Amino acid sequence: MRASPDHFWPYSLALFKRQGEFFDIPTSTLTPIQIRENLAQVASEVIPSNAVDEFRELLKLKGSPNGGVAVTDDLKYTIKFSRQNGVHVSPTVLWDGLIAGEISSSWGEKEWNEFLAAKVMV
Repeated sequence: MRASPDHFWPYSLALFKRQGEFFDIPTSTLTPIQIRENLAQVASEVIPSNAVDEFRELLKLKGSPNGGVAVTDDLKYTIKFSRQNGVHVSPTVLWDGLIAGEISSSWGEKEWNEFLAAKVMV
């Protein structure tokens, strides 16, 4: 989260807990601007108040007709990086820039801990 990097995980967890509000049916009658404002509302509950305005600025449309928002370029970079590495489905995990084919969407905390313990030297 660019507006408040130290609050990436708290924001991610808050968003995850409220994910149902952002599913297709609940958002089907909302405009993209309303959805972005709802995302900012979640952010306002977990990031410092002085970072909320910056968060909202990042979600404002750029001047060009199809320019997206300030984080669009980050998303495009991530997609290009993934495609150059042959990633076309999720979940696909890269470790040190290489696909870690042993990762599974069914993994829980135990499997992740074992994987990370084998890969990370403390």
